[in-house]
Amino acid sequence: MSYVNITIIYPYRLLADAFAISINKLPDFYVAHQIEALSELWESVEDTDLILVDSDLLKQSSFRDIVKIKKRFPQAELVVLGIVSAPEVLIARGCAGYIDLHRGFDEAIHLITRVGRGAAGGILSSSKSASVSAMDTLSLRESQTLNLIWDGMTNKEICDFLGVKQQTVSSYVNRLCEKLGVETRNGIFLLSSRLRDKTL
Repeated sequence: MSYVNITIIYPYRLLADAFAISINKLPDFYVAHQIEALSELWESVEDTDLILVDSDLLKQSSFRDIVKIKKRFPQAELVVLGIVSAPEVLIARGCAGYIDLHRGFDEAIHLITRVGRGAAGGILSSSKSASVSAMDTLSLRESQTLNLIWDGMTNKEICDFLGVKQQTVSSYVNRLCEKLGVETRNGIFLLSSRLRDKTL
């Protein structure tokens, strides 16, 4: 019998144990590795089919570890657990799913099993999405800058349009990247027009 071999990377043992117990009760699923840090993934895991990883661990490297994980385990699906400002970006980067743990444990297990069985994953977030919450934290100038970036303006053009220094625009862009959970200015374009229409 072939099992879906799962690795859980989560620093909070109680929740990781709860996931492992529930997953191990499912037919054809087995939690082979339960670790607390990404460094342990490189050191102790040779093969895995599905990786569940805490969003806070990924935030420490500005989500660059997603590429590293996908390169090291190209056959494995990756599901992110936690709270992320712009979960659409995770999907665009190749993650199979994102689970906002406020949504409920049973629904999280359901998404994990879907991904493990090869079905589409997707975003499972609370009723008010994390992305909308992130948009609510933007200052007026950050919102204006975001709209202008989506309109295709360069930083220099935004500087002229807003009547501020180029260093100020760079600061706005850096804060936008941090609040929206993207690494670079180009990452802002990965946010869907649907999100823009809904929130701005």
